[in-house]
Amino acid sequence: MKKFSIKTRFRIGAAVISLVICTSVAIIVYVFLKDLATERIYRETEIFIGTADATRLYVKDVLRPTIADMVSSDDFIPNAMSTTFVGREVMSRLRNRFPHFSYKRASDNPTNPMNRADSLEVEKLTWFRENPDRGEWHGLIRKGDRSYYARFRAILAEAECLRCHGDPKDAPRQMKEIYGTAGGFYYRVGEVVAADTIYIPVDVAFLHVKETAWNIFLIAAISLFALLGLFFLLFNRTVILQMDGLLSRFRSIYDKPDNAPEILRSMDTADEFEQLKFAFEKVAVDLKQTHDELRASESKYRTLFESSRDTIIICDRENRLVDINEAGLTLFGFQDKAEALSIETCYQLFWDTRDARTLSAMIQNKGYVEGVEMPMVDRQGQRLIVMISGARRLDEDGMVDGIDARLHDVTRQRKMERHLARTEKLASIGELASGVAHEINNPLGVIRVYSNLIAKTEPLDIQIAEDIRVIQKHTEQCTSVVQALLNFARASEPRKSQCDIRSCLDDVLAVLEPQMRKEAVTVHVEADSDLPPIVLDEPQMKQVFMNLIINAIQAMPGGGAIRVTVQTDDALRQVHINVSDTGVGISEKHLNRIFDPFFTTKSAGKGTGLGLAVSYGIVERHGGEITVLSAPGTGATFTVVLPLDEAAQGDDDAH
Repeated sequence: MKKFSIKTRFRIGAAVISLVICTSVAIIVYVFLKDLATERIYRETEIFIGTADATRLYVKDVLRPTIADMVSSDDFIPNAMSTTFVGREVMSRLRNRFPHFSYKRASDNPTNPMNRADSLEVEKLTWFRENPDRGEWHGLIRKGDRSYYARFRAILAEAECLRCHGDPKDAPRQMKEIYGTAGGFYYRVGEVVAADTIYIPVDVAFLHVKETAWNIFLIAAISLFALLGLFFLLFNRTVILQMDGLLSRFRSIYDKPDNAPEILRSMDTADEFEQLKFAFEKVAVDLKQTHDELRASESKYRTLFESSRDTIIICDRENRLVDINEAGLTLFGFQDKAEALSIETCYQLFWDTRDARTLSAMIQNKGYVEGVEMPMVDRQGQRLIVMISGARRLDEDGMVDGIDARLHDVTRQRKMERHLARTEKLASIGELASGVAHEINNPLGVIRVYSNLIAKTEPLDIQIAEDIRVIQKHTEQCTSVVQALLNFARASEPRKSQCDIRSCLDDVLAVLEPQMRKEAVTVHVEADSDLPPIVLDEPQMKQVFMNLIINAIQAMPGGGAIRVTVQTDDALRQVHINVSDTGVGISEKHLNRIFDPFFTTKSAGKGTGLGLAVSYGIVERHGGEITVLSAPGTGATFTVVLPLDEAAQGDDDAH
């Protein structure tokens, strides 16, 4: 059986609640107004009771004693001496002014039969006698077909009352003649002999109260139901329609052959909230399953991401780094992922930001790149050669959301390739240089001998003497080149011993000081104060420093400054010697060739092109490396890195 819809149940419930609220409000108002009317009537009875008391006291204390002095003891004048008679007459006249109340001094043993108590009044007199501490009673009563508010006040017999109401023999003769002796005698002091009674009808007043309560009930009911009607419209538009739309959407998703139909059949017999509950439960189960699958996929992705030996970086559309794997942290020298993600842009990972912009443009235009080699830089400023493959990442709208890239470090591979190529080239050139040197050295010796013989011939023509001098000069120059070729071809293994690297530099600078002074070149040396001794071939290393400083001097024809720094790296067990100048710099196209034999950018006669090639070989045989950083117009910095570890030195020597 299909349950009532939530809309119907809501309406029924709201109507019941509204009726309960209206009824409760009406009852509360009715009780409040009834209590208010009762309080008002009670205050009215106070006035009437007060009037009766005042009259009785006046007659008892003033009027009766005065009259008694004027007449004999057997005389009795009711109009002046009876408190009951005078009180009744006064209250009768007051009732002419206020007809809605009635007064009576009721007694079950009255002197005047007019004051005889009815059954209710007898009941109250009995109650007063049974409850001597209670001198008054008031409340609602029913007499005949009307409701009254009644107030009873007990009247006790006093000593002076016994003259008329004690023993009949003592009563005034005239009173017995008027009222007889059937009642009103044998009173005792303190006995309840009568009660002042006030009756005020309340049925009319309570009817008004009831009408007011009904009016409030009707007004509240109409107002609430009108408000509920508006609320129903709002609820229908903002909740029911949206809920129906949500359920319809849910049905359209799950009403497919591959979905279990029992959930839809269960929903057909349920109300909207239960349908919504079924829908949420189904969605929650599917969401949990999807979430578990997503977590498994994320875990698999994260495992592959972090375990990749290649660096993987993920950048957003603003080129900010948003993720990097462990291989990337190691490659670029980041301490942790937080430090890596703190860099401003991914461009900071590139040696030249222009390369980064070029790569970004290629990916944006083509959508991907594959195997593009570019120089990058780690946190220590070391140059890296990296092969980059990457692709752009799109969002749901098809807009570029960022770039995912895989970086393969080929720095060591390229360095090894250059080393092998340079080694093969040096070996080939060495063999060639050795052969050429031997072939040229013999003719040069003959030329030198004969030129010396001709120079000693007397007399010698002036022109011939000048020609002989030119021949000797160029012969010596050729001999120097041949000697350099032989030295290059016969590169000997270093003879290592402990030496002070600072002393080596000072010796070289002392030799070159005259030339530097002549060329207006200044030099500044900075070295760590605790430089350890280094095991190396001192003459060969001095040759390296000599070549580097001479090149720096020649790179500054107009003068300049050379800065030499020596620093140790305890972590890597290395010493770094940097030779920087403020010269013209080296163009990018020449940087990869400056260590090649016979390559030089100097003018003819200024160099053989073997100095840096020889220096490269010496440093390499010491187990170190020599690199250069330069750009046109900014000078150049040559860095010689030598190992401090003697064990490593020994291995290199054996090699």
